[in-house]
Amino acid sequence: MARGNKKEDTLKVAEMLPPRGQVKVGKPGKIITSALRSKMAFPMSGMTTTGSGGNFYSPELSTDFLELPQTVDEQRNYYRFFYKYEPFVAQAIDQHTELPLSKIRIAMPAGARNRELAKKATRWIERWAKTSKLLRKLISITHEYHLIGESIVFCEDTSPEMPREIWETPLREVAVDGTLKETWTKRDEKDSSERALEWLNKHYKGWTAIRTLPPEQIQIESFPFTDKQLIELVPDSKTKAIIQKAQQGDPRAAEIAESMPNDVVQAILDGRNVPLNTDPQAGSFVFVMARKKCDYEERGQSILQRCMRTLVFRDKVRQSLTSIASRHMTPYRLIYAEDMDDEQTDALREQVDLCLQDPDYSIITNFQVNWEEMGADQRLPDWSWVWDFTDRQLYAGLGVTESLLSGESSYSGDRINLEVINTRYMLYRELIQEMVEDYIFKPMCERMGFMEKDEDGNLVPLVPRISFTRLALRDNSDTFDALFNLYQKGSVDIDVILDLLNIDPETTKEKLERDLFTINDSTFNEALRGIYTRTGDMLAENSDAAEKIAANLGLAFERPKGEDEGRF
Repeated sequence: MARGNKKEDTLKVAEMLPPRGQVKVGKPGKIITSALRSKMAFPMSGMTTTGSGGNFYSPELSTDFLELPQTVDEQRNYYRFFYKYEPFVAQAIDQHTELPLSKIRIAMPAGARNRELAKKATRWIERWAKTSKLLRKLISITHEYHLIGESIVFCEDTSPEMPREIWETPLREVAVDGTLKETWTKRDEKDSSERALEWLNKHYKGWTAIRTLPPEQIQIESFPFTDKQLIELVPDSKTKAIIQKAQQGDPRAAEIAESMPNDVVQAILDGRNVPLNTDPQAGSFVFVMARKKCDYEERGQSILQRCMRTLVFRDKVRQSLTSIASRHMTPYRLIYAEDMDDEQTDALREQVDLCLQDPDYSIITNFQVNWEEMGADQRLPDWSWVWDFTDRQLYAGLGVTESLLSGESSYSGDRINLEVINTRYMLYRELIQEMVEDYIFKPMCERMGFMEKDEDGNLVPLVPRISFTRLALRDNSDTFDALFNLYQKGSVDIDVILDLLNIDPETTKEKLERDLFTINDSTFNEALRGIYTRTGDMLAENSDAAEKIAANLGLAFERPKGEDEGRF
């Protein structure tokens, strides 16, 4: 069906209406007024508002909005592009990634009754965190969280299954027909627990790997009235190709395919997506840490999404200035004189060309010649206001300050801004702690048998706590003074202060024990001063040193009675 001319259709409708100011009565209850006339001629939708001359406004139909990335994959490509090439974006994302995190401290479970079991759980988690490089994994998760808006964490467990012999005892009996019959009986609960802990200590190593999956390959479906989600992995072409090579007999490809989970390989061979488990208690699982405020949102929102319009406008200005600068790299020369004919003009041009080729060449004329040069700075437009305006918008959108990015300020000058940023960093630390303790530490502690009964008789796991040593943004002098006062009052241990100064507490303790009661001891000089002082007192009391000093000074000295008895 061919579309008609919108302008002609509007005029036809207007001709059917009475002149402005008149009222036409049609069907009962239907009155056509001038207001109704304008609505019929220029209808409005729920997304637009009328303006003068029939124009309408819509923020989603404007030209600059249509230039923005529309699909989710295109938005992610823009995020990575501007992180790679825009200094403001890269610096802000790196600071949001690195400042909240610092050296990881793993503390004992809070309120544990069995202190020995709690210490054992803490030591086991510390060894696992060091082996798995937990801090690097958290940095990767935080970077993806701020840049893309969500971090899809996959915890892989490739530990072997616990053998049946741990929980049951095989019994072999000879049946009536002479055949060997094997039955299984459950072991004693205490015996089974000891065997399980012994087997776990030898074979179970915790989560084998913690990986951050690319969001482009993840499909997430959420449903109302439930927190459960359906998460599937869309295999990429590279993974499909390596598995196909393994099926064709390539030994190198077969080695790589064998290192992949069997479920993933089988799903790729069947040509379907890989369903991912979301339950930490059921083995390998996936956890989505999304940067969102509402539960009904399926995917997280990047911190760059609010800055996208500014970044695109800023890049367009840069491209235009680059294009202008490319055309005006060399200066323009304007050389002219009054009342010159063509012959004189050609002669002057020739002398100017010779002068440009030879710096020592002199131009001699018997009339006035004007020579003007226009540099690139005189021909480029002054768009400095654009950079100042977009800089302020990026500071607000990225949640940083200019002094924070450049480091050219003091803590006292930006105290309020830094307090706001610190509050956000502390909130993010709590999210990280909740994710690590509930989804990573807790399942491992339950499998290792680090369990005890609470006051109500319920069996609860002993989960070590995670914390970070260094505060995000604080004045070091004020922070040190506050912590030192707490240390003097016995409220904090010395390890907190040493960590703040980037000093290893364990190494420091070993060196102090090594130097104790030696000349490297910090109080050794005090001991020498005490020995010299006591020796001086004994010399003064048991010798005639005081008499000789008095004689040299010409003073009369009388020793107290009874003092000669101890003299040597």
